Amino acid sequence: MYTPENYLWGCIAYVLGVLMTVPFIWWATRPLPGYPLRAFFRMLALALLLTPAFPYEGMTYLAPAWATAAFELIKPTMEHGVRRVLIPIGFSFAVLYALNLCVWQLLKTRSAKDGADIACKDANDVQEGGVAHS
Repeated sequence: MYTPENYLWGCIAYVLGVLMTVPFIWWATRPLPGYPLRAFFRMLALALLLTPAFPYEGMTYLAPAWATAAFELIKPTMEHGVRRVLIPIGFSFAVLYALNLCVWQLLKTRSAKDGADIACKDANDVQEGGVAHS
């Protein structure tokens, strides 16, 4: 059996490994049209990889939910089976995707506002006989 220190270092190694795959996920989803679709697949991948679950009833240690779901598909150990793992993954995905879209909308609105302010300032400079800066 693992000690709590081994478990902690295993969790740290797993999260660092997932973080190392994030640039590949971003690169792989780059060709998809439209930011909401890209964000959908990016957040789905992160939710799948980062959501934890208890592998067996009564265990105090967590495991990646995708691994727990795979073991439940191969050899079911509980009545609820894969459903008990898919619910936390779905919830994590919904929260991540909603937060991502909210931040995207805020940044999009902010950049559009900044762009409009710069355009108005440049137009005022031109009208006053000044030189517009780009």
